[in-house]
Amino acid sequence: MRQEAISARTRGRKRNRRVAFRKNKINISSGIIIVAVAIVFCGFMKMKSDDLNETKAKLESEVSALQVKYEDEQARTEELKQFEVYTHTQKYAEEVAKDVLGYVYEDEIIFKPEE
Repeated sequence: MRQEAISARTRGRKRNRRVAFRKNKINISSGIIIVAVAIVFCGFMKMKSDDLNETKAKLESEVSALQVKYEDEQARTEELKQFEVYTHTQKYAEEVAKDVLGYVYEDEIIFKPEE
């Protein structure tokens, strides 16, 4: 009976060892799967990060181009304001009358070139 009790104990231990070994295999494979998923996730995040950095660079170049256009338009606005002031002067009215309408003063003599 003693041998049977000893052999029963050893069989139980062997079974426990087998179960523990299976658990270790499951734990190792689970760990490998988790690491693989983490690596795939990190790769995906790296790709998205690169895409966002590319988009950021494009948008920054567009902003700088628009800033230059804005400054040009500001300068043009200032020129137009100065032109508006100039158009309300007597000198501008005389220039338009002479150039566009062909008017002259009464005492003015116009010489035309010979052709």
